[in-house]
Amino acid sequence: HFYIQSTLYLRPQSPNLGSAFIQRAILIFYPSNQEKHYLPEIRWLYRSWIEMMKDESKNWRTDLIIYTGNYSPSIQQLGCVLNEIRSNSTEQPQCRVFLYLRLSAREIDARTEKQRLFTNADCKDLFNINVQRSILLYKNVKKYDYIDSVNIIAESYPTFKYYNFILKTDIDVFITKRFAKFIPVTNAALLVGLGGYSTSFNTRRLGRIARDINWQHANMTNIGST
Repeated sequence: HFYIQSTLYLRPQSPNLGSAFIQRAILIFYPSNQEKHYLPEIRWLYRSWIEMMKDESKNWRTDLIIYTGNYSPSIQQLGCVLNEIRSNSTEQPQCRVFLYLRLSAREIDARTEKQRLFTNADCKDLFNINVQRSILLYKNVKKYDYIDSVNIIAESYPTFKYYNFILKTDIDVFITKRFAKFIPVTNAALLVGLGGYSTSFNTRRLGRIARDINWQHANMTNIGST
């Protein structure tokens, strides 16, 4: 569950907002080498995106952008286009796939000390990669499974710079119908979710159970990678 930390940017929108031309993008990282696990999740996310757009203004465009290492048949079946950046506001909403080489696969050649940065040469113009930063991440955090979910924001700006607003999210979520009419009230806003992994009732109860069985209680709550 996710909770918005502040209601400052969630005030009612102008009734004329639906007539404005607005481009939004939903960004996710999809581990193509773990498709057996993540394919059901991305299908449900895709379906919720389709359902959400039924309530969206005819002048709005919300693309689903997937960064992944392989343009697999399963992704192709969703009708996603490959390595195509949105260039105008009239094109219909589209699922877009961009081939992204995850950090753990960016091996460094021992002889030349050069790092592989792209799945193929055609992807060079789609990303803005700082080589020294990439090498540093590879050496220090490549084993962290979720680093690519964050790193796509840093390196993929050319693919989403056209949009007015972006939503970076995980795969195991649903896009609700309320999102069909939502944008922040200011362009200068970064909204984040507060992961809700428990409740105050459960926290107190776990503390009591720990005392009953003579276990040490650290009293640390809501710990998670997000």
